[in-house]
Amino acid sequence: MRRYETLFIVTPDSSDEDLQAVADKFKGVITSMNGKIAAYDEQGKKSLAYNIKKQSKGHYVLMDYLGQADVVAELERNMRLDDRILKYLTVKLADQVDPDTVEEEKPKPRRAAETTDVSEEEDQSAEAQESEEEESLEEESEEE
Repeated sequence: MRRYETLFIVTPDSSDEDLQAVADKFKGVITSMNGKIAAYDEQGKKSLAYNIKKQSKGHYVLMDYLGQADVVAELERNMRLDDRILKYLTVKLADQVDPDTVEEEKPKPRRAAETTDVSEEEDQSAEAQESEEEESLEEESEEE
């Protein structure tokens, strides 16, 4: 089986029931074609970089799953037909994946908060290295 990741954007005026219906529909497409859902992460309502179908915001959803190429084709066909979907993008993550190992390593949800929580130690160490480099450059210029 191959591992895929699909990010899709649902219209911003969709209710919670609509979001759940979309989730159930797409999960059903994958499982009906012998695919396996590894992760499903609703990332919330965010602003779009540009208007899509006259919408400036949308609900972002990231779905990580396993299946064959025909699973992706059927999933994207369903997304094209669903008026609630503004855009979608599918990326192949791996060619050969053992489905048993994927359940054990379920990926953590990727949220904006996690990416902004980069440890301050890393920032401080980078600043320290820059200041050391500047000092060594100053010493070299003084010696000349």
